[in-house]
Amino acid sequence: MNETLVIASAILLMAEARNQDAIVQRVQNPQTRQQTNSKVETSNWRTYTNTTFGFEFRYPNHWREANTITDKANIIWINFSSAGAGKNTLYVKVFPDQKSFSVEDRLIAGNATATQVTVDKTKQNLYGDFLDIPTVMISNKNVLVEIGDPSHEGYLNQVLATFRFAK
Repeated sequence: MNETLVIASAILLMAEARNQDAIVQRVQNPQTRQQTNSKVETSNWRTYTNTTFGFEFRYPNHWREANTITDKANIIWINFSSAGAGKNTLYVKVFPDQKSFSVEDRLIAGNATATQVTVDKTKQNLYGDFLDIPTVMISNKNVLVEIGDPSHEGYLNQVLATFRFAK
């Protein structure tokens, strides 16, 4: 009986160690998730346009705009979900002012590694390892946006490649 318990415990410990290794690997190499769908054609995707804040981007046809809410800090959250998944696939946060955007940017920058990405011919920061959610902070004049990919479907780079500021 004791031998069986010891063997079962050893198996559970090995399984947990493997799981921890997989988690560490995902956190250490966050860009691998984003490369999953790097060759996807975006010309037939849907277009989200926000005329109030002056930006647009394309998103996959199997996503839908789930809801838009304004939180207590007057930050607007635009959430997208994947058909049938019932979970948040992509979120877009629109900040009302530079101060609240800067606070969020400093919080993320203090807890993640930044990689420079180009969004509509501007340099922006992509944080691939912030709370295990690839996140980009986009600032251009009065457009102050954060986009995050909690689903890890791997479409964030394509969404960013289609992101445009209103002229």
